[in-house]
Amino acid sequence: MSESSPDPEWSPGLPLQAGPFAILVGAALWLARHLYELPERIPIHWNWRGEADGFVGRSGVSVALPLLIGAAVCLMLAALGSGLRRSVSGGAMRAATLKVLLAGEYFAALICCGVLAASVTSGRLLKPVLWLTFAAVVGLVLLAARTGRGIPREPERNPSAWRAGVFYVDRNDPALFVPKRAGFGYTFNFGHPAALLLTLLTLVVPLAVALGALLLR
Repeated sequence: MSESSPDPEWSPGLPLQAGPFAILVGAALWLARHLYELPERIPIHWNWRGEADGFVGRSGVSVALPLLIGAAVCLMLAALGSGLRRSVSGGAMRAATLKVLLAGEYFAALICCGVLAASVTSGRLLKPVLWLTFAAVVGLVLLAARTGRGIPREPERNPSAWRAGVFYVDRNDPALFVPKRAGFGYTFNFGHPAALLLTLLTLVVPLAVALGALLLR
């Protein structure tokens, strides 16, 4: 195993898994304590010049939308990580994928808290939040590239179960996740009953986030 490869038996402990949710809960407690100190109209959207052009009233649900989005994304990533731990035995690829998923949870929690901070300060923290987001995206990409480097490919499962070289469908294979044919990470075994539910989850959460943002503009 190369020096950059992760411990093949690594799996995040409970404190690491709870971290993103603790960040969001801390922000929610701050918001609940200071809600009535905020302006009546709170910006939630800015144009390319940095001028606020979308506002919501000072109600708990509207103001807390970034935290609700963060919680939904973290729950989705945590569900994927839990499924991966249960479905795939220890290995360097699994360990690397779990690290990237966990980093994605922290990324989502911190960025959504940053968006809340930009809103409750009437945009004064908007630029720092944008720079933080850019740096976090770059960091996440670099982490994925670094953790995936030098990892030996796992043996290919049933070659005849691949559809169009992208979708794996084998109802006789008990695995929920299987290694991708090319690239880093895993894909669903769409012959597994839980695969459809998780696929819908990964589609519904981003759509719900986009719809919520549009409705509150």
